[in-house]
Amino acid sequence: MALNATLSLALRAVGTIIAILITRFLYRGYQQRSRVRALKAQGLPILPHSWLWGHLHILGDWRAESPQDANIYDFHLWLIRNTKRYFPGLDHPPPLVYLDIWPVESPSFALAFDPALAAQFANTPSMTKSAAVKDFLEPLTDGVDIVSNEGAEWKTWRSRFNPGFSQRNLIAMLPELIDEVSIFASQIEANAGKDGKWGSVFKFEEKTTNLTFDVICMAALGMRLNEQQRAEASPLKKAFMGLIQVCNSGANAARALPLGRMPWHKAAARRNNAAVREVLLPLIQKKLQEADSNSSNSNVKTIVDLAIKYVDQDDPNATREKPNAEFVDRLISNLKAFLFAGHDTTATTICFMMKHLQDNPESLAKLRAEHDAVLGPDPDKAADMLKESPHLLYSLQYTLAVVKETLRLNPLAATMRQPDNGHALLDRDSTTRWPVDGWVLWLSAPGVARHPDYWPRPNEFLPERWIVPEGHPLHFPAAACAWAPFSVGPRNCIGMELALIELRIVSVLLARRFDVEEAWDEWDKKGGPTDKPVTNNNGERLYWIGDGTVHPKDGMPVHARLRKHSPVV
Repeated sequence: MALNATLSLALRAVGTIIAILITRFLYRGYQQRSRVRALKAQGLPILPHSWLWGHLHILGDWRAESPQDANIYDFHLWLIRNTKRYFPGLDHPPPLVYLDIWPVESPSFALAFDPALAAQFANTPSMTKSAAVKDFLEPLTDGVDIVSNEGAEWKTWRSRFNPGFSQRNLIAMLPELIDEVSIFASQIEANAGKDGKWGSVFKFEEKTTNLTFDVICMAALGMRLNEQQRAEASPLKKAFMGLIQVCNSGANAARALPLGRMPWHKAAARRNNAAVREVLLPLIQKKLQEADSNSSNSNVKTIVDLAIKYVDQDDPNATREKPNAEFVDRLISNLKAFLFAGHDTTATTICFMMKHLQDNPESLAKLRAEHDAVLGPDPDKAADMLKESPHLLYSLQYTLAVVKETLRLNPLAATMRQPDNGHALLDRDSTTRWPVDGWVLWLSAPGVARHPDYWPRPNEFLPERWIVPEGHPLHFPAAACAWAPFSVGPRNCIGMELALIELRIVSVLLARRFDVEEAWDEWDKKGGPTDKPVTNNNGERLYWIGDGTVHPKDGMPVHARLRKHSPVV
């Protein structure tokens, strides 16, 4: 009898808890849906909205009309192409697009398609990073890195690392950077055909990823990992790629599923973090010993070198022989953040740079002509010339324009910020107020970079726009956030200059020596496609894929051939 009474009470308690949870869940949904209806009542342009589905059906339209592996950043481009369908009378999405996708994401997103609005949260003021950013990196860094940190803690560590990415330090590092890209060029040569014939198809992204991982390991750790020349991935890279997969597993919006990371994801994160620590901890300990003995006299300062200078400043009781454990953990977390940010997007950007040059032979010809004019007619001597005269890299204005235009059309990451309660943004003429309380502000990097009010002929690859004088039809007005592949303001990407240098060196050492083109027909014959039937996106076989960070479809299958360079007279 007593047992039955106890069981009845327990079931009643469980039922009550479930009822409370369901009620809270439904109330949050009601709040979110009501928020959108209130915005619509104010006369703001709103995507077609449903009390039941919110804007999930819009996300469903994108999914139905796009390949299933399309990256969430492709949604921004899809919405631009479908502006008239969802916002009749407009040629470009409104300055702020509210996207109510509760319960997939809570709070939901407000996408800034106009640089004028984006500048109000990413530049001045620079609002707090969204929890979504921190959650994405949590398996990798435990939230103690300069991407996730805020306030004084962020300022302290950012100031410590800034000298590592100064122009002076990067110029000192230039010979090693050129050596790594030279190895990359030799890898392309090994796969290239001769005598005008194309070589066998291979995944270009595999080569670019190995290159950029080697480069960031050198810049952050002072380690020549030689990933490009290994028959199989190093333990560090294997573990690191496993961690990135875990980070991507939490990207709900891409799959429109309100699922978090599963226990096996967390187990994989623990295992791979331990493997990464096994590599990084001895390296830090060695650097501490070298710093104590002054045995390292290199002019190049790595991230580790810069950090260990402060080992006894954060904790007066710490020494280089016995560093504070929290300091070491924080340094390792920051190193992992640098290894991730320093290789992932740059590897993909190299792929799309080659894609744009392939599709725009006039631009490729101008690029090659500039290399002849600045570095001499012999492509094989370009690496030595840059080592002897690093300033020549900064004379390659058209090359930098190619890089910037690639990044404009392929901005592969963008900031998300959490506004203060009661905050609102103003449009360009300050006549319309856009409330953002309860929303995550997402800078639509693809949207601002293709805004027709800021960019003439916005969908065309036109490097010339970066070098024409004011008054030229292609000249674009300077506007904060109109070009934001590295974000903007005080929280911009610390590694921007390294990436720009790396991309320029790649173009210098590849453009005149090789033809590199997509090779989808060969890829299909080889049985390489991940989709049956074969998919394309907006008429292109090469498109943005991935649940989290952006990658090229199927690793960008290409073939290459050696070319006999004939300088333009």
